Amino acid sequence: MPRDRWLIELLHEHHVFTTEQVAALGFDHVHTARNRLVLLNQRGILARFRDGVRPGSQQWRWTLDLIGAAYIAARNDQPEPQAAVVRRRINRLASSPSLAHRLGTNGFFVDLAAHARHATGARLGVWWSERTCRTVTGELVRPDGHGVWTEAGRTCAFWLEYDRSTEKARQVTAKLDGYAALHRATGLDHTVLFWLDSPGREQSLRTRLAAHPAVTSGTLLVATAGGGTTQHPAGPVWLPVGHCIRVRLAHLPTITGEGLAA
Repeated sequence: MPRDRWLIELLHEHHVFTTEQVAALGFDHVHTARNRLVLLNQRGILARFRDGVRPGSQQWRWTLDLIGAAYIAARNDQPEPQAAVVRRRINRLASSPSLAHRLGTNGFFVDLAAHARHATGARLGVWWSERTCRTVTGELVRPDGHGVWTEAGRTCAFWLEYDRSTEKARQVTAKLDGYAALHRATGLDHTVLFWLDSPGREQSLRTRLAAHPAVTSGTLLVATAGGGTTQHPAGPVWLPVGHCIRVRLAHLPTITGEGLAA
């Protein structure tokens, strides 16, 4: 079915989603999504995994299985993948220390895409994974994602830094050096978004970010949000560095505005 192909393409680009993320992206009810995912799993198109937790249970995480990977390979005129290779990839993903970060990053964009499904005039026009970002940014900087968000006639193109407080503040601030170099090399001057997991983390970073030469010179536009999963990324949660009023994502100041071609 077309929706199955659409989901395979998304998983090829973004690697992994939870059941609720898949439902938010393309289904009207999580029950319907769950039934379809189970069927695709039974047919070897999708694989699933989760950790055992008590009490309750963790949502299934979904990724491409052998037939799904073979579909992508055939589409790209590449050799058919071997079952053992696909199984190792799934096992590495399931045990990866960065899995929570990847799911969080994907969840940020899923929230935007789901909002656009039900809000007139809203659109997530571009959604790039870290891997696709690297085709543009190279070794200069490693964004967690790139997006172009439009709402009510206003557009914001951005690079995303999804922060889980695993890095020291100086390491986070140093990333602005890479974005400044990217700007000089390419002219791309999208807003740099820092999605932080707590108000305390946001407060501790904002002073450092505001003092960075790329910010003080006006080379980079930087904004932060410090509510984590308790806030919606489309809403009035973004505080541009150097400003004192939070605004909606689409209302953030931009220089270029339309972003990269999809």
